[in-house]
Amino acid sequence: MRHRGQMIIGVLAATALAGTLTVPAHAQARPVDQRFRCLLDGVVTPPIPGAILTVTGPALTFDGAAGSYVLGGRALRTTDAFRTASVTKTMTAAVALRLAERGDLRLDAPIGRYLDAKLVARIPYGSRITVRQLLNHTAGLYDYVENDEWFQYVLDHPYKMWKPRELVDWALRKGKPYFAPTQGYHYSDTGYVLAGLVIEKAAREPLHRLYRSMLLRPLKMDRTYLEWWEKPRGPRAHNYLGDRDTYDYNPTFDTFGGGGLVSTGTDLNRFMRGLFEGKVFKRPSTLRTMLQITPQSIKAGGPYGLGISRVSVGGETGYGHSGFFGAFQVYIPKKRLAVTGTFTQAQMVAKEKENQFIENALLAALRKATPAPCDRRS
Repeated sequence: MRHRGQMIIGVLAATALAGTLTVPAHAQARPVDQRFRCLLDGVVTPPIPGAILTVTGPALTFDGAAGSYVLGGRALRTTDAFRTASVTKTMTAAVALRLAERGDLRLDAPIGRYLDAKLVARIPYGSRITVRQLLNHTAGLYDYVENDEWFQYVLDHPYKMWKPRELVDWALRKGKPYFAPTQGYHYSDTGYVLAGLVIEKAAREPLHRLYRSMLLRPLKMDRTYLEWWEKPRGPRAHNYLGDRDTYDYNPTFDTFGGGGLVSTGTDLNRFMRGLFEGKVFKRPSTLRTMLQITPQSIKAGGPYGLGISRVSVGGETGYGHSGFFGAFQVYIPKKRLAVTGTFTQAQMVAKEKENQFIENALLAALRKATPAPCDRRS
């Protein structure tokens, strides 16, 4: 789930965007650590309750947190998990690609090969849409998240349990396709819910078990789990939407294919390094397939492959994703640099700060100048 029409990573693209070492504000630190500490401490101002930043690269390790776990409560810790929302899309695409490597799923097969015929018949252009188009947002499917009525319904009924088909049904009832398949690019959570259904059918296994067996267990992402479908694996930070504490919201409005994983900065870091350093796919060509950016997304101003965005910052090319609740993950292959973490505020005003925070963190990790006021504080 993205922030209703605007992804953080998309904004960064437009503006040219293993271990742990927590550095307390009072501790003596290396200059680059001071930059990260400064960025964290400087960004936690109302309405942002807390932030986590994890950075790893050659001769570089930082894991820090600032702010509160819950407003008025204890300090936020680097070990606290958080909802990742649309960051999950990269993991979903990775699972689909693993199934393709295994021969259980064909990216260019029509979705009717895997989905119920009655459902496909209800989807505009359903007989023409392929699995690949779901994953790279070129299917043209109406995004239920953009429907104001749906968003308000979620806020008014925070404890409702949503089934994946209900989310698809809402999209089919309330909106029309943006374009015919391949004729454009439009980010769509509807497509990723369908991708989750496709994956389960192709693998004959529940989605949460596939995340676990293909990604989480091999990469030792021990604190990560699919919320609602699996038991919690430790404390989860409170995420806010303005003044609303969404901690107790039933997560099923965003826990199937397009969102739902709960993780930590360290675990997301492990995932991005594993993805790009040969620990996820059996063949290097599979990663190249994932990173193949569609011309439609370039034309739309947000270069996107299969579940992953391409960004640039400081003259370097990176890949990543962001999520509605504030999570982010970016990897710069040339530098073997991973930057991950979260804000705990989903309000739009916080997104603008987060965009700048991620860019500044990447610049600091690249050892390039970060703008004031951080220079004055370090």
